[in-house]
Amino acid sequence: MAKDRISIGIAPRRQVLDADDFVATDLTQSGADFAILDIVKAAGEPEAREVVCRGYFTQEQLVIKSATNAYCIIGAMAQVDWGSIGTSLTDTHGPLLDKVMEYAGYIGMKGIVASTANTSQHITGYARMLLAQLSNAGGMPVFARIQLLGPKDQAANAWECWNKVRCLCKHDPRLQLVLVLDVKPEDSIDMRQWYAEPVQIIEISTEMFISNKGNRPVLHKHHQRVMEKWMEFDVAFAVAGTNGKIAVSDCIHYLRYLAGRALELDPAEAASAEYYDILQAPLQPLMDNLDSVTYEVFEQDMSKYEAYEEAMFRAINDFHSTHNRRLVLMVVGAGRGPLVSRAIRAAQRNKADVKVYALEKNPSAFVELQRKNAMLWQNRVTLVHADMRQWEAPEMADILVSELLGSFGDNELSPECLDGAMRLLSLSGVCIPHRYTAYVAPMSSAVLFNRARGHGVEGKLETPFVVNIHAANILDEAQAVWSFEHGASSNSEQRQQHLETSDTSNIHNQRTSSSLFKIEQPSLVHGLAGYFDTELYKDVGLSIVPATHTEGMHSWFSMYFPIKQPLTVKSGDTVTVDMWRRTSGAKTWYEWAVSTSSGATSAIHNTNGHEFWIGQ
Repeated sequence: MAKDRISIGIAPRRQVLDADDFVATDLTQSGADFAILDIVKAAGEPEAREVVCRGYFTQEQLVIKSATNAYCIIGAMAQVDWGSIGTSLTDTHGPLLDKVMEYAGYIGMKGIVASTANTSQHITGYARMLLAQLSNAGGMPVFARIQLLGPKDQAANAWECWNKVRCLCKHDPRLQLVLVLDVKPEDSIDMRQWYAEPVQIIEISTEMFISNKGNRPVLHKHHQRVMEKWMEFDVAFAVAGTNGKIAVSDCIHYLRYLAGRALELDPAEAASAEYYDILQAPLQPLMDNLDSVTYEVFEQDMSKYEAYEEAMFRAINDFHSTHNRRLVLMVVGAGRGPLVSRAIRAAQRNKADVKVYALEKNPSAFVELQRKNAMLWQNRVTLVHADMRQWEAPEMADILVSELLGSFGDNELSPECLDGAMRLLSLSGVCIPHRYTAYVAPMSSAVLFNRARGHGVEGKLETPFVVNIHAANILDEAQAVWSFEHGASSNSEQRQQHLETSDTSNIHNQRTSSSLFKIEQPSLVHGLAGYFDTELYKDVGLSIVPATHTEGMHSWFSMYFPIKQPLTVKSGDTVTVDMWRRTSGAKTWYEWAVSTSSGATSAIHNTNGHEFWIGQ
């Protein structure tokens, strides 16, 4: 299964006099999908003053003369001295650019590419003019053009230049990036932070290509890997013709070859890729009954259920090595029954006498359990329509099994639910999962920040999201923040706690943590990535932590905890992340704050759960 075909264009580094002629000849012959062309011809001060005074362009002054080919052209502003704009009463560059934006909107341009940012001078003037044009652009994106020249220090300077522009432009989501790669074939480039930025077009110079044995253009292996990685993102490519020895059309053909190789995905990867950087509200399984489609999505994850079956198999085997009687296994929160089926298979593998209970509070899912019991399980399962925290069991469980874990481990209130279910478990019994741990790491992602910001809805920046994080830079290895444990070693203590505290208290499930992270490269912290891992039984576990992610598992996406004001960090800085898990009455929520060693700090987010809480 392959993703949609990527878009590849050309960015001629020569003067084009007529866009329509260029489309009919160069664009068509090269096999490109689009071109980046100046909207107006290069103009000196007298010509600019003439346009401003007259109030309109003449056909002779325009490169893009009509809307005929606007669908395959991205307009570009002419290169100007940004530092001179607005410095005198006679300056005409600013008013001229206003006219360019007005004309671009009229002919239906999909976006405007600004001239290249100078990484050493006039960045403030550049940003001021971009912000002014964003104000004139309506909903049209404006592309800053940032050039990467290769060496590490220059690449860092390019990012710092972009970051200053972005901050001066108030993180406007319409400000996007054309990233120009103009490096030597042998130069390596570190793209990790750029993957977290709003890059829409990668402009690649023909100078980066080398000729293979067949005299065809190819990229050096490390540049191949860079391009193939970018092809995983929703970006376009533009080939800039600077090397007369290599035809632009051959470079485009080569990039299409790379894309065909890079974009092949297996069905599971393709299904997961559909959710890249899509913000979703965390599930509330105690307050809301899940629908059948949600259950079905989870049930397709074979890696998860294979691990659960192996955990149950080993627990059943260990039980029968020390007990000579029938085993009682309870699946609590059974949903539509995938763990029940796996429990039966684990018992059959052990040739063990196991009585299986399935508890489910969702009345609609309970209908499905009844159907499966009759048609699939031969009525061997005792079905119970009840909340695990309230049901009075006729016998005690030797093995208690639950899949209430969320993307942050405890965010679907597994601790509170299993606290209430511990009275169902014998003192020597085991709980699957036995332990689960939450992890966090600082992250940079302009895409997620802008989506969470919701074009001005501030409350979304104090709300955690479930998201398949993709266009992001995780700035350090994730660290554990807290754990919860259930089963034989903690059963007596948890049961006593449950008896001593009210049902709505759960004070013992509050947590706090403070973690320190080391930053390797300049970046902008947009929030936190959250993960979890779990010990199901002994050495059988599951993980969505990047360093230990269970192969092939896609049931759980990561958590994203935004911060309202992004924090700039430099190489060598440290970032402190403070988190709290709080509870009051029937509500549980998270609070979080981020600070840097340079003195920048965020507010404490979601204080007292005023924007987000999980209900019991």
